[in-house]
Amino acid sequence: MNCILAFLLLTGDQTKENNRLATMPLSGHQDYYRMYAPNEMRHFRGVEAGSDVILAKSQIRGPGTHMAVYCSPSKSLRYIAEYISKGADHLDELSAYGSHHPNSREIKCLTYIRQELKISSGTKLIPIKKFLRVQDCSKSTIYSLAFQNNFCIQDIKGQILTPCRRNHRRIGVDNLFLMSDVVMGRRFILKIEANGLHTALAWYQGYLNIFQKGKLDTTWHPMIQSVPKIDNYYRITEFIANSFVEIGSIKSALTQDEITIISTSTDDQRLKSSNYPAEESHIKEQLQILSQKALRLNESPAHGLIGPFIE
Repeated sequence: MNCILAFLLLTGDQTKENNRLATMPLSGHQDYYRMYAPNEMRHFRGVEAGSDVILAKSQIRGPGTHMAVYCSPSKSLRYIAEYISKGADHLDELSAYGSHHPNSREIKCLTYIRQELKISSGTKLIPIKKFLRVQDCSKSTIYSLAFQNNFCIQDIKGQILTPCRRNHRRIGVDNLFLMSDVVMGRRFILKIEANGLHTALAWYQGYLNIFQKGKLDTTWHPMIQSVPKIDNYYRITEFIANSFVEIGSIKSALTQDEITIISTSTDDQRLKSSNYPAEESHIKEQLQILSQKALRLNESPAHGLIGPFIE
């Protein structure tokens, strides 16, 4: 059995440039963790007659982040991923896309910043307040532009807060950024508290990321610091598995009964033990239960500060 977890972000009245479709396998095969521009997609694709693809999906009734799980006892992960994403455009290098504003605003802000950097000393740290006077340059926009490797942001302690290349100019800030300035919609899309830790999922600069902080702390720390690489996507599936019992049960079934995985350029098939029929029945049961639940993720305001993101 192969299963893929999918997320569909619809931003409602905001620009469609910010909509996202994400797919990630519930076990193995990081190659199938992908991000897409969903274009005109407003619902998860349903199951066609005669197909052995089975799913539990969110009933979409407005903007937000919606979730679905697609499984098949015979189809490869590649097939399932392509089935889910039909009509969407695969985004190979998401750092080229801002997740907060229309590109026109970012372009205007970046043009102004580049002009100022060009006429200033090559080693001079320019305070961010110089750019905030410009209509198109908000803190959110400047952070997004820094995340796209146009320049670096540094605090008064000399700590680098964004991805930074050696030859890049630096913009100075007095304090850490607010989480609400850097995550989509100023909101977490799912948050839990366990063992004295707060953990939250958010759309962050065009990607999904996990953030964590102590119960009494005010600063959130990004748990995935390898954007645009995909090595640590498993943190997201583990977080979702811990938040939804049925998904956790499916994930466990996929990994516990697995003997080996055969991977080729054309197909990915699982060889299962004699427990395969029982596993398939169990997963179908969990999907049926899951399909009765609301799979629109429960948003909450993103309070607090964001710590450094250093690749």
